[in-house]
Amino acid sequence: MLQREKIDLSPERRVLSNLIMSTRLLARCRHVGDPSMFESTMSRAVATWVWDFYDRTGEAPGKAISDIYRQRARELRDADAELVFAYLETCSDEWLPTNDSLAEEMAVGYFQGRSLSILNDRLTSALRAGDTSGAFHAVAEFTKPGVRVKESVSILRDSGEIAGAFEGDGEEIFKLPGELGRVIGPFIEEDFAAFIAPPKRGKTWWLMATAVQATLQGHKVLFVSLEMSKRQTTRRFWQMLTGTSRYGEEAPWPIFESQGDGFRISDGKAKTKRVDASPESIQAVQEKLRRVSHGGRLELRNFPTGSLSVRGLEQELKDLEVYENFCPDVIVVDYADIMDLGSGDSERDKLNHCWKSLRGLASSRKCVVVTASQTGRETVGGEKDAKEKNVAEDIRKLAHVTKMITINQTEQEQARGIYRISCNTTRDGAVIHDQVVCTYCLAIGRPFLECQLLSRVDMSGEVEYRDGEESQERPSRNSRGRSRR
Repeated sequence: MLQREKIDLSPERRVLSNLIMSTRLLARCRHVGDPSMFESTMSRAVATWVWDFYDRTGEAPGKAISDIYRQRARELRDADAELVFAYLETCSDEWLPTNDSLAEEMAVGYFQGRSLSILNDRLTSALRAGDTSGAFHAVAEFTKPGVRVKESVSILRDSGEIAGAFEGDGEEIFKLPGELGRVIGPFIEEDFAAFIAPPKRGKTWWLMATAVQATLQGHKVLFVSLEMSKRQTTRRFWQMLTGTSRYGEEAPWPIFESQGDGFRISDGKAKTKRVDASPESIQAVQEKLRRVSHGGRLELRNFPTGSLSVRGLEQELKDLEVYENFCPDVIVVDYADIMDLGSGDSERDKLNHCWKSLRGLASSRKCVVVTASQTGRETVGGEKDAKEKNVAEDIRKLAHVTKMITINQTEQEQARGIYRISCNTTRDGAVIHDQVVCTYCLAIGRPFLECQLLSRVDMSGEVEYRDGEESQERPSRNSRGRSRR
């Protein structure tokens, strides 16, 4: 028995592995290519078995490919049989595509490239033989492989298309819990979302919390840090996932208390639990997290500030696809403004191009991209609430995002452990013109503990703040639980 090991999967083998495991992908690509289009003898043999199995059963073979090998290995030469055996010995659930749309694009791209190579070989052979009519015949027969996708809809006739548009299957990726999810709305396929806040108001914590929530809901997440070291990023994520602190210190712990038909915030402190960093404890928690996340996966990548461009990020994603079969559903970048913006043009134009490219990345990879940006100097210190128009450097950022989430916090709220979150830019659904009041404890890496709508929370004890040019009382709840100014 050959030892199972992780092998370097070429694009051809990656495509074949995905087809072995995914019935949906095989159904979509069954007529895009055929086994003869694979380049290696080994791949052609295995693909023939996959196609035959699908034609008989209507399903991809999955792990049954090993049984098929035992039945049909005699069809192969000894050398080929050994190669096929070594390849199929690595077959596991990890071969299942993590992003169906991207796996389909990869398969179609592979078959298109191979079809051109085969055409080139036929043309070269014909021309060398002086058979020009044969060469033209080869060109005339050539058809670009591709999945036929119906893009048109007859509104008065296509009931299935209309029903499907409201089902949302494959569009909604994840959402934040409770009132956060209600106000911010779901993160859907091809979303480009951004958190904005004054400096030092927790943007990174919220980006990390978003990554964790997506992971725990069963998704593949890539978190890219351009600010923190690998050790710091790792510590923060582990504390957030385990709800433990680094030193076991006492920390502010505000709570919501019922008050009539709403709530008030009661200040308090709590003794936090110190993280258990023993390998045995960590492995036990990892096993539990893998189980509760139902296949979720969180990968971290750290780069020095200003060293990673959008093109470099695309190359990193390509490497993850080919070598680790990891195609993230969610990409979190901390944060876009400090990426490598390249040379030439003005800083504002380069920044605009970066944000536009990240939006394009979300669309091309059928995933969610989340980043952050600072607001202008007028919001520093929280004396004035930040709004979307206060986004720093270039207002054109607003044109590229599908969801803009604002983090606000006065100095007094920061001391008490309170955030206020709002979202007035969203692609689908009505905007909820309310804020979410969140209590938090960053000692355990949690930017939200409990959350309630501002319209239900009595904030009358807060000091005045500036909104625009006038000093106004902090929003509070009136006797009917509605927000007032």
